[in-house]
Amino acid sequence: MVFKSKIKWVALLVLTLSLGSMVAHLSMTKFSSMNLIQYSAKDALSHDFPNIVSPVIRNKRLWGTVRSLESLQPYANPRNSYPVPNENTNGFIFAKIFGGFEKIRSSICDLVTISRLLNATLVIPEIQESTRSKQISYKFKSFSYLYDEEQFIASLKNDVNIVKSLPEHLKAARRSNEFPIFKPKNSASPNFYIKEILPNLKKAKVVGLIITEGGCLQ
Repeated sequence: MVFKSKIKWVALLVLTLSLGSMVAHLSMTKFSSMNLIQYSAKDALSHDFPNIVSPVIRNKRLWGTVRSLESLQPYANPRNSYPVPNENTNGFIFAKIFGGFEKIRSSICDLVTISRLLNATLVIPEIQESTRSKQISYKFKSFSYLYDEEQFIASLKNDVNIVKSLPEHLKAARRSNEFPIFKPKNSASPNFYIKEILPNLKKAKVVGLIITEGGCLQ
């Protein structure tokens, strides 16, 4: 009986030692794997993004004193390379705009650009009510319903000459359709206006544009 008891204790001791050895081995394996993964990830990250692992501020001016902004001016302010338009323009451009708010806005921007390009005086555009003018009140009849005409003219005085209407001696001729009228596409190029519209503008002194595609310049 005593011999059997000793054998049991020896077997239990061996089993305990084996279990402890297994646990220690698994722990060492897990620790080594974690170190290997962390090292590999860190090594790859430092290779691809060296500034993240070891941040270095190369440009110290980034945190320096900000220079005064007083020297900056709006682009519309006159300068040698961008002179103020003179009063002797090539003529007047009047326009009728059809469409919703988005088309009206983009069309007005194009008209300002074209007037500057052709050295023309822009007449306040006429916004035409139509069934295609979605999201616009049926009451609107003019440019002033949507925008402040005085502010529009004043804010662009250094870019283009703008008037509220044609001079009196030209209104009758317009009512008689004596001036050429064009319906440019929204993909029309600057060359189209220089080669096609400008000669007519210089000859007739007035041209009309009908804009229906939400713009008249590519």
